[in-house]
Amino acid sequence: MLDQIAAPRFHVEVPSAMTLRVTATAEVTVVAVRGEIDLPVLGRLRTRLGDELDLAPRALVLDLTRVSFCGAGGITELLVAASEAHVSGVPFAIAAAGRAVLRPIRVLGLERLLPIHGTVEAAVDWLGLLPRLDSRG
Repeated sequence: MLDQIAAPRFHVEVPSAMTLRVTATAEVTVVAVRGEIDLPVLGRLRTRLGDELDLAPRALVLDLTRVSFCGAGGITELLVAASEAHVSGVPFAIAAAGRAVLRPIRVLGLERLLPIHGTVEAAVDWLGLLPRLDSRG
């Protein structure tokens, strides 16, 4: 009997629980995310970050300080963004202070792979130090 039950064949649009705001200056581009980073919004987030990296900013900060939920797909997107920024030669940092983002990163042991800072200002300051650190080597 169960093998005769089929799932309905229609697509339901889920309203987005995430907003994005981009602020660009000569020194840094900040992509501010607000709300939930979960499956329905991953494509939008990936596209926006890819578009910003294609513009080759001097530095890119992903501001997650107003994120209320970050699922496994969101964590994957953070890793992809960090990797793509590295390959593109764009200095990259993440600003996050809330449990929604920090807890999964800590549980998965990803602190060494993701440049996390408590505020956008701290991330920008750290990015400003990078050229000086590179010139020492």
